[in-house]
Amino acid sequence: MKRTTSTIFTGLLLSVFSLALQAQKGVETGTPFGRGEDSTRCLRNTSLYSTYYENKDYNMAVQFWRPVFYECPGSSKNTYIKGETMFKEFFRKTGNKAYIDTVMMILDQRTKYFNEEPANNLRKAFALYEFGGNDADYARRCYDIIKGVMETSPQSFDHTYSSLYMAITAKCYALKLIEAPEVITAYSQSMKVVDNQLSRKPGDARFTEARKNIDAVFRSSGAASCENLEHLFTAGVDNNPGDTAMLRKVLTLLGETGCKDSELYYKAATNLYRSDPSASSAAQLAEMNLARKKYNEAEKYYTEAIDLETDSKVKSGLLTKLATLELTSDSKQAARDFARAAFSLDPTNGNALFIIAEAYAGSRIGETFENQTVYWVVVDYLIRARNTDPTLKEQVDERIGIYSRLFPTKEEAFFRSLVEEGASYQVGGWINESTTIRFRKE
Repeated sequence: MKRTTSTIFTGLLLSVFSLALQAQKGVETGTPFGRGEDSTRCLRNTSLYSTYYENKDYNMAVQFWRPVFYECPGSSKNTYIKGETMFKEFFRKTGNKAYIDTVMMILDQRTKYFNEEPANNLRKAFALYEFGGNDADYARRCYDIIKGVMETSPQSFDHTYSSLYMAITAKCYALKLIEAPEVITAYSQSMKVVDNQLSRKPGDARFTEARKNIDAVFRSSGAASCENLEHLFTAGVDNNPGDTAMLRKVLTLLGETGCKDSELYYKAATNLYRSDPSASSAAQLAEMNLARKKYNEAEKYYTEAIDLETDSKVKSGLLTKLATLELTSDSKQAARDFARAAFSLDPTNGNALFIIAEAYAGSRIGETFENQTVYWVVVDYLIRARNTDPTLKEQVDERIGIYSRLFPTKEEAFFRSLVEEGASYQVGGWINESTTIRFRKE
């Protein structure tokens, strides 16, 4: 009759105790199976437990596996692989956490006789996470073990263990076993491992999925608040304004966690630009200053970005943004000039033509009639903008409808001897553009 699992487990514990009092026979010989009778017994038990194991009769297998584990621990790595499998299965069937401790013991002894400590510690961490539930002690043990491997052998991590590290860290934070900085550190370490793997195997689905999982766990952990990140990194950004590696790390972390509007992000970006100026970072600083309504600073950084940029199309876009800023500040002539420069660099830039139209609209160049003629030029540019970029059609058509009602009337033009619609006309003042006569539709 087969013995029950609980009976076997009790027997195992008694056997552990009794064996500890004895010389370990084959262990002491320095050979895998011992010598003489020890060797024969070890080989016989190995054969018996392996047979029962292959038939998944773990209750019988463990009776013969046990003496192999204690008497000839260096005989085969399979002793530990199969032992781990059996005791995990005993736990699944009974829920008795003593089996988890046995798995830890098996993996410790596997390390003792076959090395591979980082890999075995990762297996221990996985077992503790898988079977520990919300037990705070098991969670803490799992975290300490996997953190230790990350700090000493990060190359041992694959996509699974990188995700596990983030998951157990978040669990420990939820259980109030660790503070937010440790969660942030684990996030940075896990992401670095996965990104390194992706650099070697771009597009590998295992690592891209792991990256998504790590990011999702971090965001939902509660530790990724902008307030926590600012508290953690502000001193470093203030005290090390020239540490570009640290600044890029902070910017990446803040960006990935939705904290681009924070003061810390602005400060880190400013420090990085001072140490390592580039067109893209200058443009980013311009946008941030614009959002903060620091218009002079925004203009300064847009100008620097334009000077640093070498791509004509990108430079055209930057000039368009600078023109828009000048228009918002009612600097109409500057807005026109920047928009002209933008269009000269990129003839497909309809927005630049639209800005010129808006800069001209409402301009005062003389008496009422002269001011009305400005709208002939305004509509000319609006039509050009629509033809250049059809996506502007809706807003252009709306403005054409508004501005064409501000054309001079036929009578007003008649008093200035302008009677032929379509004839050429030169609008003066700072605008100084050639256009054609049109009359307001009554």
